[in-house]
Amino acid sequence: MIEQHKEIINVNKNSNNLIQSEMKIIFKKPIWFTVITTLCLVGVTLFATVGCDKSEIPPTVCNFDNPLTDLPWLKEKIDEFNLLAQENQSLSIAIYQCKYGNEEIGFLVDNGNTKPFYNCKGEVLCIMDGDAGETCSELNIVSEELIWNINNDDMNNSCEFGNPLTDLLWMKTKVDEITLLFQVNPLHIAIYQCTYGDGKTGFLEDRGNIAFFYNCEGETLCIMGGDAGETCSELNIVNKELIWEINN
Repeated sequence: MIEQHKEIINVNKNSNNLIQSEMKIIFKKPIWFTVITTLCLVGVTLFATVGCDKSEIPPTVCNFDNPLTDLPWLKEKIDEFNLLAQENQSLSIAIYQCKYGNEEIGFLVDNGNTKPFYNCKGEVLCIMDGDAGETCSELNIVSEELIWNINNDDMNNSCEFGNPLTDLLWMKTKVDEITLLFQVNPLHIAIYQCTYGDGKTGFLEDRGNIAFFYNCEGETLCIMGGDAGETCSELNIVNKELIWEINN
């Protein structure tokens, strides 16, 4: 009877242990599920917060107030044109802001002979060429607005000044050099303002045995006299007017 009672107690203990084990399993599942769910929610929240922060999204390439200063590639191109102009190279260039395709913004650089068309990143999409008949019609370029231009053709082909001895930098420098040289080595030099070619203005620096003829930019076009006896007749130099002289 006692043995039988012990067996009953053992069975009850085993049953209780089994029930407790099952309960532990039941309680463990929701805990792990809750942890995983929480981690997922945290991850989604962080992604939504960081990934959707508009301040982290880079602006589109064509966001600008002034394209001439806000687009680095266009600013660099204009700096290059200005540098060429300072070197007295003949330039006639215009830049237009345009719309093309699906209301996209582009820029047309009109060099006269050719007209490259750039997108907002500075990539060449097409080159208009009158000689080749290229018009870039496939881009449907519209709404051209002039935003920058330079034209120094007139400056290079004309000689506008009040007094060439003070208004032309190269001439002023030359006169200063000759004056300084005269203090060391007395000599006789005369400078004449002339007309040559088709009515252009030039300057003749006469040193006696040799003479230099300059255009209005100070470039030497011809050297007269010397051993070769050059006369520069091809320039058709006329109307010599004395404008400066130094004589020992």
